[in-house]
Amino acid sequence: MNWEKVVAVYALVAGVAILGLWTMLVTTQQVTELRTEPFSMFTHLVAEGLTSVALVGAGIGLLRQKEWAQPLSLVAFGMLLYTVINSAGYYAQLGEVGVMLVFSAMVLTTVVALGWALLDARRRWRRTSW
Repeated sequence: MNWEKVVAVYALVAGVAILGLWTMLVTTQQVTELRTEPFSMFTHLVAEGLTSVALVGAGIGLLRQKEWAQPLSLVAFGMLLYTVINSAGYYAQLGEVGVMLVFSAMVLTTVVALGWALLDARRRWRRTSW
């Protein structure tokens, strides 16, 4: 199995899913926090958007085997790990166990993807001569 492609596809799917989810939630006016906590929600949306862009960029770069994609994937998966942990807690607080379990599963998959990226970084670092 080509783990680099699996991780790249995971990054792409997660990045597109984040963008799609927030686009749907905002356009259907399901984000009540935009009215009750506009500044907090705006900064949250910016962070989610940056996470999405980083994941899509890393995914494309990994598929194209670009040198910059591996370090970007470390950053992107770190950002994703934060957001899925935060999201699992948010939905747990609301009592939405099903959604919380989905985000908890994403925590595990993201840890695996981040682990792969770290191991790949270590392998590349060892190959680099100083």
